Amino acid sequence: MPIGCNTALPSAEAQRRKGSLNTRTMGILRKGVFGGFENKTGPLVGRSVNGKSVISVVKHKAAKPVTFNQLDHRLRFEMVVAVLKWFNDWIAIGFKGPGVGRNTFGAAVKYNFSSLVAGIAPTYYIDYSKLVYSRGSLAGPHHAAIERHNDEVQLSWLPDVETQYNQYSDEASFVIYCPDKEMILKFRNRTTRVALGAVLSLPTGLEQADLYAWMSFSSADGKVVSDSVYLGTI
Repeated sequence: MPIGCNTALPSAEAQRRKGSLNTRTMGILRKGVFGGFENKTGPLVGRSVNGKSVISVVKHKAAKPVTFNQLDHRLRFEMVVAVLKWFNDWIAIGFKGPGVGRNTFGAAVKYNFSSLVAGIAPTYYIDYSKLVYSRGSLAGPHHAAIERHNDEVQLSWLPDVETQYNQYSDEASFVIYCPDKEMILKFRNRTTRVALGAVLSLPTGLEQADLYAWMSFSSADGKVVSDSVYLGTI
């Protein structure tokens, strides 16, 4: 028998203990039971970052592939968000109301989602006539009209009977959006409802670009708003 060989077979208990101590799959406690651990333990991964113990969950690939409807929803959602971001400060006022809290942008995305994106997959486009950045109880403009004259835009609307939701002192605001130039022009509280119109100046370089226009009213104290109204393409 060669010297140094041990022909005794390990006991079943020893085999069980040896198999349970696999440092490739188990975490290592460096500072006792109350300290962090390193390596993988079950669904958790421990590591040290800048002297701090960080534990994260092992990422798993989705069990099911993404469906066409899921991809379609994502694309529409991304398109709606990309457009409404231009109107974010107006949405913060126009969608402020009971039950909304601070997430006015989320409320605007939800409201616009089903109508703002038009077309058939994979060819979609934004239907700007459906875009709404403000919702409220005030009356909108009565038969509003818009005309473009070189570097100016002329707006008008007809008079209407003054009521609780249609005060002559209500202030009119206007938005003109140019997606081709990635530009938005905002004219907040430019005139009053009783003025029945306004003239807005345009910057140079927009002569050949399509412009989309909206307007809305707010009360004199700014506490109540109207629905935004799409005025057309100019």
